[in-house]
Amino acid sequence: MPRSGLDRFEQRKQTRARLIDAALKLFSTSGYEHATVDDISQEAGYSKGAYYFHFSTKDDILLELLRMWTESRGAALLAGGAEDEAPDLRAVLEGLFSYEADGQWPAVLLEFWSQSVRNAEVGKRVAQAYAGWRRQLAEAFSRAAAAGRISLASAEDAAAIALAAHDGYAVQVAIGSLRASEMSAAQLADSLIAPLEAPAEGGRTAAAM
Repeated sequence: MPRSGLDRFEQRKQTRARLIDAALKLFSTSGYEHATVDDISQEAGYSKGAYYFHFSTKDDILLELLRMWTESRGAALLAGGAEDEAPDLRAVLEGLFSYEADGQWPAVLLEFWSQSVRNAEVGKRVAQAYAGWRRQLAEAFSRAAAAGRISLASAEDAAAIALAAHDGYAVQVAIGSLRASEMSAAQLADSLIAPLEAPAEGGRTAAAM
């Protein structure tokens, strides 16, 4: 590809990325319903024509953000260990809860939930994502239990509780709870794992040894 073609390609990628960043910011502060295509374009520093070159509707950029969020959460869940190994359950849960690097996502998550009630495509994708995460988490809990790291009655119930903790944590961060904002992903993961840790010899937990 000629250099001029590469330059145009990179410029388009940059424009698209800036529009997505602008939408993320505005959806997290103003909300999806209040932010307009004009607002997103102006925030990104482009004309409305530039927006419509990359996205057909406002829904399209919401779906792109939803794709980015679901893929990042899925990748984080896989980061705890290979499929043929007993996963590091703490690393899996820390990945699920890791929003410290970008505090905009919890507020946008509320927008995903809200729009999933009104928009069938958003609802379908959110439901699919949560179903997949529930399976991944149940597998991680099950393998950790099989390796003797934790003791639990139901891996499926543990997965459901972990997702509920994720959602509750995201809501608390989104509404500005200082306590939630000060809690790290590692601390939240520990709070879920500690009651499940298999007792070691002498009555102490494995983590205390």
